[in-house]
Amino acid sequence: MLTTPNIPEVRPPDRRLLRVFAFDPMSSRLSGRFLELSVPFEPDLRPGPSGELLQVVDYDARRGVWYSPVDLDDPLILAQSGLRPSESDPRSHQQIVYAVSMSVIERFQRFTGRRFRWRGDDRLRLVPHAFYGRNAFFDQTRRAVLFGYFRADEQDSEANLPEQLMFTCLSVDIIAHEVTHAIVHRVRPLFTVPTNPDVFAFHEGFADVIALFHHFLFREVVEAAVANSRSELEDAEALFALADEFGRATRRGGPLRSALRSSKGDRTPDPLAFIASTEPHTRGAIFVSAVFDAFLATYKEQIRDLRRMASGGTGILADGELSPDLVRRIAAEASRNADRILGMIVRAFDYMPPVDVTFGDVVRAVITADRDLFPDDALLLRAHLVEAFRQRGIFPPGVVSLADQALLWRPPVRPLSLTTGAAAVDLGPLILDSTVKLDPRSKVVAGTGMSGGEASRRMFGQLHVWVRGHAHELGLAPDAGPIDIPGMHLAFQTAADGQPRPLVVVQVVQRREDLETGADPGGRSRVHAGCTLIAGVDGTVAYVVTKPLPLPDEGALDRIDDPRVAEFARAQHRAGARRLEAMRAWARRVDDDDPLAAWLREPSLARLTFANLHAPDRSEDDDA
Repeated sequence: MLTTPNIPEVRPPDRRLLRVFAFDPMSSRLSGRFLELSVPFEPDLRPGPSGELLQVVDYDARRGVWYSPVDLDDPLILAQSGLRPSESDPRSHQQIVYAVSMSVIERFQRFTGRRFRWRGDDRLRLVPHAFYGRNAFFDQTRRAVLFGYFRADEQDSEANLPEQLMFTCLSVDIIAHEVTHAIVHRVRPLFTVPTNPDVFAFHEGFADVIALFHHFLFREVVEAAVANSRSELEDAEALFALADEFGRATRRGGPLRSALRSSKGDRTPDPLAFIASTEPHTRGAIFVSAVFDAFLATYKEQIRDLRRMASGGTGILADGELSPDLVRRIAAEASRNADRILGMIVRAFDYMPPVDVTFGDVVRAVITADRDLFPDDALLLRAHLVEAFRQRGIFPPGVVSLADQALLWRPPVRPLSLTTGAAAVDLGPLILDSTVKLDPRSKVVAGTGMSGGEASRRMFGQLHVWVRGHAHELGLAPDAGPIDIPGMHLAFQTAADGQPRPLVVVQVVQRREDLETGADPGGRSRVHAGCTLIAGVDGTVAYVVTKPLPLPDEGALDRIDDPRVAEFARAQHRAGARRLEAMRAWARRVDDDDPLAAWLREPSLARLTFANLHAPDRSEDDDA
């Protein structure tokens, strides 16, 4: 008689280990080590790699060559944690851009409490050898991150060979920075419209924050920094340096940017520098410095007890090497602290307006989002962060103090609910879809949730009616232009008690063509009002974050029945007038500084793209 052997099923692994350079080839060459990244295991990963979220497309436009795609499921590659990183093997370049990008996306998912997806069925394309040049950038029109390659400076003698071929796709920092631009564009697509000097500066600063805190994923790197600096991390320059090899290869004499030093090389906070700066990288770097000032302040507080125990109560460590046990404990505290502060910044995205973001908005969003989850601020992270921002000149205008209560976003002027009243919205499809997506092994058929179906379309139709009916309470003009809902999602964020806190986030945008200037409609810069709603799963609206514009008919305010709404709408009308004038003044300033403005039909603001922002001076360009 035949019997079936009792062989248990072998399930696919949850994680995949992939090797990358120790931030860049130069660092690996000098240290003799590589780093391992743990990323989700995609069972249907195809050669490229090409998965659910990312597609590596390795076409070298300069040479007109398609490079053979790496198959990360090849048994020989799986057995050794991926290919050994190599400057001369394009397949390892493909592996590195995939690994770092997946790592960045996963951290964003963890902090925001939702499964990240691009719009529709599209994926982000990563092109490791897209062009010849000293640049790498996110191209929003192609939904692709394009990496360039170039030859090092002929006088480069620091760590590279003169005229050595350099690949931006091998820098962990550059990959993390550029993929972050793509993520920001997905969750706030109008943050690529530079309506004020902070919009692109925040894009750049936030991408740097993600790239620099990415260093803390690597335990051995943090432990080495702790040991070499004897726990004084402000002296661990390499831990806070961005794209060191790229900076040296392009005649900067050091990293591209540093979280510890300004462009002038000092660490002293100077609020006047923030006021005076308008260039996005420079202005964004001030934001980055403030975040890391707060990190260092809280880190010192959190390791004080360890230093006391290791020094007999004095807090002053004895000469000599630190104990390996102490190094591990301090490094663990540093990584936890980095994780907590990065989480504060990332979670704030749900609390930001959909248009015209300023650093003042960012401060309020960070404080509001964090206070909802950690009301008591037991670790004083919010206090240190607000103080670091203040010292750098970053704070919201018009607040009476920098206490939490003064910085919080305001609730609606009267109680609002998405799910009650004549224009009630059925949030069921959103809740079902968001919950299903948290389980990657779910077998629910596509179309029953937000991915499509009649229930989803009906919900968005209801939401449009609701928004129109409450336009004045949202800082919008009921009949002044089309209203769009570019984003709506449910997030499950973990609070201080370890329990999930679900919240509904809705972005509302209204284009105001009546306020756009210029004789040629095709050459105008678009003008938008916007609003972000934060609500509970029962529909109760907790916060209304507005970016208003002046109403076309101020007399309509006299016809509003509720005096609370009428007063709020008048205040929004006045704030909208000030905002419109500020945007126009900024556009004039950009035009005045643009030598091509008089000769081109396209507005100067429209030519501010990531490709142009990241491009080197023409004097530094290699001859292609």
